[in-house]
Amino acid sequence: MGKCKRRSISRAKHIGFKMQFNRVDALRTVIDEIEKNPASTYARELISLFGLTAEELSESGVSYEVLRSLDGVLA
Repeated sequence: MGKCKRRSISRAKHIGFKMQFNRVDALRTVIDEIEKNPASTYARELISLFGLTAEELSESGVSYEVLRSLDGVLA
């Protein structure tokens, strides 16, 4: 496991996340965060941590403009 993922997981433990955070929960959280703020760093961290793709986000209802703004995060 890389340093970034290890730090993200340990930070999640300390701020009170449940550790049973699966891919579907991460996708819902990313959608909620993007609706509040399209430039959310928390949403970007979850995208990179779970490896969410542009296709998954677009199927969940994220607009094209927001997906284009996340080009640097989406691989």
